[in-house]
Amino acid sequence: MILVQSVYEAVKNLANKDQKGFITPAQFNSFAKIAQLNIYYELFREFVEGKKLRRANVDGDVAFSLVERSKNDLAVFAEKKDLTKSRDGFKKPDNYVMFISCAVKNAAKTPVHILTDESKVNHLLNSTLSAPSSTFPVAMMSDTIEVFPTTITKITLRYYREPVLPVYQSKLVSTPQGGQVEIFQESGSSNFELPYQYEQELVAEIAKMVGINIKDKDLYAGAQYEEQRQ
Repeated sequence: MILVQSVYEAVKNLANKDQKGFITPAQFNSFAKIAQLNIYYELFREFVEGKKLRRANVDGDVAFSLVERSKNDLAVFAEKKDLTKSRDGFKKPDNYVMFISCAVKNAAKTPVHILTDESKVNHLLNSTLSAPSSTFPVAMMSDTIEVFPTTITKITLRYYREPVLPVYQSKLVSTPQGGQVEIFQESGSSNFELPYQYEQELVAEIAKMVGINIKDKDLYAGAQYEEQRQ
């Protein structure tokens, strides 16, 4: 987990060397949300790319596997939830992003074969040899989750959820000289959920957005330099 205070201070220092900081917490929070999502979805792209390499037998061994590295980095976002069928099927969790696996909620925890191609599901439903059954259930993943046979009413879904929004909360405190300074307030703040090795990438991503926002070419160049160092 990456500390939001650490990223904010790094971005502020990069944005303004004299420490006065022209990036406000509100601006930072707006950019931080986008930056985290950019990196988060990049992990999914790497996971898909890794699977392509694996199918071609060119993905690396465990320590160097793009698939395994992406899975490890995404593990913190994996969740499991029991779902009950409604009139429109099984409703996806509100924070759902991508499925991992599915099983019937029974004593055997029967695995459910997940498909996203409606034509393949229809082909199975019309088949006399491989039609879905209680021992070979099939799920169609679309806006909702349809499970066949339709007699199945409870499932357990494992999925990747959306990351919690990072928030930098601050407060003003008085100084002995009669002025006020802004300090970090842990209450109301929330850290980034990405693994710690992405901290530099987060700093570079947010600083780059700040540079674009204020049209500061030197700041933008500095952010690109930080990004290229990784």
